[in-house]
Amino acid sequence: MIHITDHPWLQNANKAPNVNLGETVRARLQQFSMMNKFKKKALRVIAEHLSVEEIADIKEMFENMDINKKGQINFDKLKYGLRKLGHQVADSDVKALLEAVSYC
Repeated sequence: MIHITDHPWLQNANKAPNVNLGETVRARLQQFSMMNKFKKKALRVIAEHLSVEEIADIKEMFENMDINKKGQINFDKLKYGLRKLGHQVADSDVKALLEAVSYC
């Protein structure tokens, strides 16, 4: 297993020039951060209104899709899990679902 400090970007961090990325990049990163916080809060509000049964159903669906029990679902697992549940979902929609939850 490779540790994060072994990544070349981090190994060469002292050699990297200190370059100003500009106001546009900073503003977009800040906007992304705020949207991410908003999405998390919105999901928390939604989750607080789910019944115990709905939460249990979602947990069970996740556990059924998490074949190797690592607590993560990739594209193939999500696609397989949805089809196993009887949902014929286009690859582009599976990708959109995965990207949507990746930002949570």
